[in-house]
Amino acid sequence: MAHDLAASAGTVVLAAERGGVGGGPQGRRAAGVAEILSRSLSSRAVLCDLFGAQGSVLEHNVSVEVVARYKRASLDRLTTMTALILKYLPELGENATLFSLQTMVMAGALSAYSTPPPSLRAAYQAEPDLARFHLELADYLKPALTATLLGVLPRR
Repeated sequence: MAHDLAASAGTVVLAAERGGVGGGPQGRRAAGVAEILSRSLSSRAVLCDLFGAQGSVLEHNVSVEVVARYKRASLDRLTTMTALILKYLPELGENATLFSLQTMVMAGALSAYSTPPPSLRAAYQAEPDLARFHLELADYLKPALTATLLGVLPRR
């Protein structure tokens, strides 16, 4: 199942890089942005793990002051990320903020599947068929980001 998803997403990325999906240069720029983001994020596994734990763990049982300070800082970083993305894909407009947030959410979600605990690694070794649920962040983040970008880009 996971490999089928990767193959389908890979087709979307390849089409975008060739300009077949998302329209010529726009599709290539989207694929380029997705490539840079996925490469950068996949090399920062701990950061991606923190993105994944943010809403379900890290933001619980903390004071209002602490969470408000954290959220203000997060919004500042989201604004910075959005501005950088708009530099390369200005046609995203207001969707750039949505894409920035979705990037962090996807990186956090996918990281949970790319760093299995020792017991799960042992299960994969004992039953290799189970390993199809082990997703390498670098392999799955680029097609996921490319597909998301193509989905939020305006149609002409």
